[in-house]
Amino acid sequence: SILGLAASLLILSFYTVPAIVHGSPPFFVACLYAFIIAILSLTVAHGFSKQTTVALVSTLITLALSLGLSQFFVYTAKLFGLGTEDAYTLSLAGLSDIDLRGLLLAGIIIGILGVLDDVTTAQTATIKNLAAAGVRDFKKLYHAGKDVGREHIVSLVNTLALAYVGASLPLLLLFSVNDGQVPYWIILNGQMITEEIVRT
Repeated sequence: SILGLAASLLILSFYTVPAIVHGSPPFFVACLYAFIIAILSLTVAHGFSKQTTVALVSTLITLALSLGLSQFFVYTAKLFGLGTEDAYTLSLAGLSDIDLRGLLLAGIIIGILGVLDDVTTAQTATIKNLAAAGVRDFKKLYHAGKDVGREHIVSLVNTLALAYVGASLPLLLLFSVNDGQVPYWIILNGQMITEEIVRT
């Protein structure tokens, strides 16, 4: 697990970030390295096995679907990556040429990868253990896996929402001091809030 994490952090630190800083499109770079990180981290952390292969294939397929969904929601919500102070800080640091929308998408993709790793490995472990316990019928395995997966996703949605709320707690403070001065629909449509909603 530690080696898989180290591999992920090394790829992010020494390949992903430098590529973006040197002008490569952030979304493309994140997509490329997300696939590489998925392959390396899963195989290093879980070893070579049928279970790891199924988890890896599931991760890669779902990651590909997530790439399209994230682009759809970011473009539909008309987000430009300007919702945080970090975007302005980058321009002051001499990185004003970076595609901020692409950077927003890159961050979403990297976050999605962490979630997918958790979900796919847990699901494949569940099915493997059910099969080892004697459940051989495909329908029974499928329904049992679906039930476990549903519960996993329900709890994961709550976990992710709380993690993002925790990270953006100052935004909640803005709501509490508003006192009706600005209508809530205007606040909710601001880049800062919308980015967090779409990211979650």
